[in-house]
Amino acid sequence: MTEIKTAQEDSRKRVGRAGDDVYRIIKEKVILFKIRPEERVNESELSVTLGVSRTPLREALYRLVAENMLTVIPNKGFYGRKLVSQEVFDLYELRKMLEKSAIELSLQRAKDESISNLRQDWASVMQEAETRSNLELVKDDEDFHYQLALLSGNKEIANSLASVNERIRFFRWVDLEEHRTELAELHEDHFDILDALASRDAGKCDALIHKHISQRMEDIIAFIKAGVIRLYAPD
Repeated sequence: MTEIKTAQEDSRKRVGRAGDDVYRIIKEKVILFKIRPEERVNESELSVTLGVSRTPLREALYRLVAENMLTVIPNKGFYGRKLVSQEVFDLYELRKMLEKSAIELSLQRAKDESISNLRQDWASVMQEAETRSNLELVKDDEDFHYQLALLSGNKEIANSLASVNERIRFFRWVDLEEHRTELAELHEDHFDILDALASRDAGKCDALIHKHISQRMEDIIAFIKAGVIRLYAPD
C-alpha cells in the first residue's frame, strides 16, 4: 500500500513539473511575441510541439490568462495579447512606483556592503555586455532592478516588480534593439543610482529612478503608436 501511495505521489510530482515547464515555455513565447498579438493560439500544434496532453497545456494557458498575458474568448480559444499603448504606460507607471518605493526603503535599510556587492555584480555584467545578446541584456537588467528592490528588505515589492518586468520584457527588448549603440550610456544609470543610494541621497535617487524609467517608457510608447513594434513580431 505504501509503495502504491509513493508511486502516486511521484506521478503527481512529475505532472506538476511538466505543467510548470509548459507554463514557462509558453510564457516565454508570449513575452517575446512568438505568439503574435491577437493571434489565436494553436493548441493542437503546441500540444504536439511540447509533447504534452491538452490538460497541462490548458492549465498553463489559463494561468497566463490570469496574469493578463493571454486572453480567452469562450467557444473560440486563447489569443495573443493586444498591443495597447495605455497598458504599457500603466505597467511602466506601476514599475516606477514600485522602484521608487523600494529605493525609499533601501535608503533606510540597505547595508553598504550589499550596495557595494550589487555594484560589483553589475560591473561584471557590463564587462561582458558586448558579447551578450539584447535579450540576455534585458534579463540582466531585470535582475539588477530585482536585486536593487531586494535591498529594501521587502521581497513582495521585488516580486511585484519582477512580474511587471516580465510583462514589458518584449517592449524593452525592442527598445534595446533600437538603442544598442547607447548601451553604455543607458546602463551607466545603474552606477549613478547605486552611488546615490550609497551616499543616502534621497532626492538624487528619486530623480535618477524617475529619469531612468520615464526615458525608456516614452520611446516605447512612441514605437507602439508608430506600429514599429509589430515589425518585431515573428511571421
